[in-house]
Amino acid sequence: MDNKNGQRQIAGDAVSSPSPAVKHHGLHGGDIISASAQYQLAIEDWIDLSTGLNSDSYPLPNIPASVFQHLPYLQPEFISAATSYYGSELGIPIIGSQMLIQRLPQCVARYPVLLPDIGYSEHRDSWRNDGFELHYYPAKNHRQAIASISQAIGANPKQHLVVINPNNPSGLLIAPEQLIAWAGQLAAGCYVIVDEAFMDMTPQCSVLNYHWPDNMLVLRSFGKFFGLAGIRIGFVFCQAELRAKIEQQLGLWMINGPAQYIATKAMLDTHWQQLARGNIDSAAKQTRELCAPLLVKVASLVAADKAFVAANSELGRGIPWQVEQALFSSYLLPLALALAIQQHFAKAAILLRVIHLENQAVDTAILRIGVLGLNDREGHQRLAECILQFCKKSVLAIEY
Repeated sequence: MDNKNGQRQIAGDAVSSPSPAVKHHGLHGGDIISASAQYQLAIEDWIDLSTGLNSDSYPLPNIPASVFQHLPYLQPEFISAATSYYGSELGIPIIGSQMLIQRLPQCVARYPVLLPDIGYSEHRDSWRNDGFELHYYPAKNHRQAIASISQAIGANPKQHLVVINPNNPSGLLIAPEQLIAWAGQLAAGCYVIVDEAFMDMTPQCSVLNYHWPDNMLVLRSFGKFFGLAGIRIGFVFCQAELRAKIEQQLGLWMINGPAQYIATKAMLDTHWQQLARGNIDSAAKQTRELCAPLLVKVASLVAADKAFVAANSELGRGIPWQVEQALFSSYLLPLALALAIQQHFAKAAILLRVIHLENQAVDTAILRIGVLGLNDREGHQRLAECILQFCKKSVLAIEY
């Protein structure tokens, strides 16, 4: 079925526990070094479609020598640019949002944590490693997610809530008004943690545009939309009490000088940002069109998997659940088929992402495919050829 954001979502029962134990099978997203070693292919030959990064990154400016020579205290221009871009003066620059995800459990009271059953697994791992009690809500279906979270908070307002918005890889997007309402229902000392790592394509949907409450924390990632993950910049937005606790976890010189310089230029370049959003949408459409024959082939293979079809009988024919986001697309598949597809493409030096969903009726995975650059003609040709070769294979040749 479609949710109110126009994304196809799976139907099914709400899930709160046990842990869904999401596993990222084989190669982690973006790990070209390991992929090169495993498949004995040169690093420079790979096309990386395993991440949700913009392939057409922000053009690097000429950086003055002084930026490299001075100690990297936070520059006023950098802070001002971030305030303008994100629309809030409450941002704390950090070395990528991953750093805060790992340290946040040490900054809040030890109440249970309500997490998505599918999503960036570092959230779950960080809370679990710190000994928090974990519960889960379904993150593939909008209606079920809203109902499950509302019911859980109504039954126990003494818990923290983590929302990846939009969710990677499920695409679930929850309205800011709903997030703020949940924050208002939580007990004192409990927080709504909103990870907006993929919000740059739809900034109007950010909770930062609203008057958000003191018990809300918002994470933003710089590298994905701007295609500059290597300079490691993120921001955390929160009110004074939690801000003080987080700053105690941080040290001097969090963001190096060259990174500040590049990010300042990028965050102020509204013309590039507008063009990039249009180009990413066009590139995503191109990539999906290239993948269309693959999906036809995959749908036929899924239909032949009686156990998988029976476990997902309420979802309809073909690929039962898929989400198309600006920077990636996700497909629910039998695990063995997802791994077979990943291996076929890896042998052609094209890296895809497989996310294994445990505690399912049958072995199930999400296959996530990123977006090629808009003008990457060689990449388009290689992807099309790889898909053609896969579609020519018999079922036995696919080893599925």
